[in-house]
Amino acid sequence: MIRTRLKKENVLQHFTYSWWAYALLVALMLFGWQMAYSATQYVPPKDKTIQVTLAGDYVSETVLEYYEQKAYEQFPEMELITFDNIPLSFAGEGDYSGFTKLQVVIAVGEGDVYLLNKELLKGFASIEAFKPLDDEVAEGGALHGLFSEEEIAAGTFVAEDTDGEEHVYGVSAARLYGMLSQGVDTRDLYIACTSYSENTEYALKMIAWLGQQTKEERPAWLDELEQFTGENTDSADELPQIG
Repeated sequence: MIRTRLKKENVLQHFTYSWWAYALLVALMLFGWQMAYSATQYVPPKDKTIQVTLAGDYVSETVLEYYEQKAYEQFPEMELITFDNIPLSFAGEGDYSGFTKLQVVIAVGEGDVYLLNKELLKGFASIEAFKPLDDEVAEGGALHGLFSEEEIAAGTFVAEDTDGEEHVYGVSAARLYGMLSQGVDTRDLYIACTSYSENTEYALKMIAWLGQQTKEERPAWLDELEQFTGENTDSADELPQIG
């Protein structure tokens, strides 16, 4: 039997012409490992997860982590609680990537509780993305007594292309002074619960907790800001416009 001696030059020549095959093999191995890891990675059940999304101004990771930690303390039975931020810009020729992301995450059914402005609330309510809260804010409901009549009325309207009736689709977050003190501008935002949430019970508990835990004294700088800008920061009618 003829045996060809393995030489360094032969090996180098082989890799010179066949490197792509090895690169493809490595890529396939990494892909297979990733798929196997994803398949075996533990995913908490839907009734043990809660996701809160703040769509509006930029919110720092530090603040998001702060509220995640506080929420875990309030709901230790939950296995996964996340606070996410989707920064939006609607001024002039602004960046609309945030708005596009918001459309996508709602379209695929992500998130349980949202804080967003009234224009967006109305738009997404018209495609039934948000749950009417009429029963929840009424006597005996999970949110009864936690928000004022004015805060409830501000989020009450007739959504287009639905049943043509007036419903409570959100509650005003204007006086969530605890969040304001943490740097989250909630003055033009509304708290809403998604209609597709698979953990509605805790989505409502989260809204109730936000209403209770962030109801602190009005920051003094808000009065100074109103005097400087001439704006009424408690007004639920002064809402940003898209485009």
